[in-house]
Amino acid sequence: MAFKNCKQIVFGAIILLFVFTSCNREATLDRILFKETKNKIYKDIDTEKLSAVLKSTLEKDAGNLKKSEFITNYYKQNGYQATLIKKFFPKEKLDLLAERLTNASEHGLSPNYFKADDYQKTLSLVNSKDGINNIEDAYQQIAKLEIATADALLNYSNALEFGVINPNKVLKRYYIETKQADTAFMENILGSVDLESLLDSIQPKSATYLALQKALKSGITAENKSSEETQKTLMVNMERARWKQDIDTSEVVYVNIPAFRLDVLKDGKSIMNMKVVVGTGRNNSGKATFSDDKKAVKDVPNSHETPVLASKIHSVQVNPVWNIPTSIAGKEMLKHVQADRFYLANAGIDVLQNGKVVEDSEDIDWSAFSADDLPYRFRQRPGDENALGKIKFLFKNNSSVYLHDTPSQAAFGRDTRASSHGCVRVEEPLDLAKALFGDGDKFKTIKNDMESSDQKEAKDIALSPKTQVVLDYRTVEVKDNKLNFYPDVYGQDIVLYSYM
Repeated sequence: MAFKNCKQIVFGAIILLFVFTSCNREATLDRILFKETKNKIYKDIDTEKLSAVLKSTLEKDAGNLKKSEFITNYYKQNGYQATLIKKFFPKEKLDLLAERLTNASEHGLSPNYFKADDYQKTLSLVNSKDGINNIEDAYQQIAKLEIATADALLNYSNALEFGVINPNKVLKRYYIETKQADTAFMENILGSVDLESLLDSIQPKSATYLALQKALKSGITAENKSSEETQKTLMVNMERARWKQDIDTSEVVYVNIPAFRLDVLKDGKSIMNMKVVVGTGRNNSGKATFSDDKKAVKDVPNSHETPVLASKIHSVQVNPVWNIPTSIAGKEMLKHVQADRFYLANAGIDVLQNGKVVEDSEDIDWSAFSADDLPYRFRQRPGDENALGKIKFLFKNNSSVYLHDTPSQAAFGRDTRASSHGCVRVEEPLDLAKALFGDGDKFKTIKNDMESSDQKEAKDIALSPKTQVVLDYRTVEVKDNKLNFYPDVYGQDIVLYSYM
């Protein structure tokens, strides 16, 4: 009886060893390729020879890979093995990748960006029963497919997760830090074991993106745009929607420059909105439009365009002082005072030299100066004539811009409101202050000081906690389940499209 049990144990061990050995043999690259294609040439694959060919192919083609350094290191660490083909060739998984690349236009991206046609041809060749008939050609094509798979998978994943453009490098006055794919992200992509789940997981899913994608697919035509212009505008804004930025969205004062509108957002919903006037654009007329030229269009902003940025409103100044920028002083103030020597006094503007107020500035011979050699600075005192109105909202930035009131209300009646020097003029500043400060003592002080007829004095009032502010640029927005198109006043759509 004991002998019989021993025989059973030995027989069972042999069966397990056979199954284990068979599974191991089944997982080798030669058996995978033969099983999937029935091409007998793959039975002759020598792993070491394939590794040598993959290494030499990678060295030769590295310059054509967008993430060449990462891909090179990846294969070096993996002994130049065809790891992706081994994982994803069975059950036509790579065909799914090829299909996604071919259909990249659903995301407003060109399949050519991902070399979709070349990838499909190489995959079809390796996948055919009789397309490859000698082992040397097999090594070359397998190596080519392996490297192309790594390149395509990284490029496609990066594009959908982070966009194809880094706006910080392309747009001169774009100051919101935009995240890019890091090593950990790319390692996770190539380390994935479920290709279909991976490809599904990287599809953008925000409501805005899906609405833009639906509109692109439907072929809609926006008012005052051709069908082609509409499609390109949607493509550019889908790219913007793919950018990832670290912004607190729980409460945001959000300005969309092309919409000439400010929204106070809480948890993604607008609780207040108002018109704004933004910096003068280079394309206010709207005459400049997309080009089919393959050359990249350089971003050349004028000096008065409102920058794209994110910061925190930390305080307000009621009855503010306006320290007039040198550029405005030289180009505009000098011209006015040369025509009327009492202009500055009438406008409540002090002239400063070496930090001190110059008395009797009307006695200065202004005709002796030009914009380039003006030795004075200008500061406008609080008052009804102050260009900043009764209040300005302050936040840290390197462009010296802020939100502010204005005594000039006529511009709010225009459709195109790109006419400031770069700062953002708000239509209802007191309402904005209430939204930020609430009904407490600080707001009451703000309201009383703004409405007082007494002599004006500047007063700084801190906002705590600080509130996120974003000056953004989007020429299509989704509002109440409807797409709204706005003019490309700064020509940024044209620039971005040329890089896509």
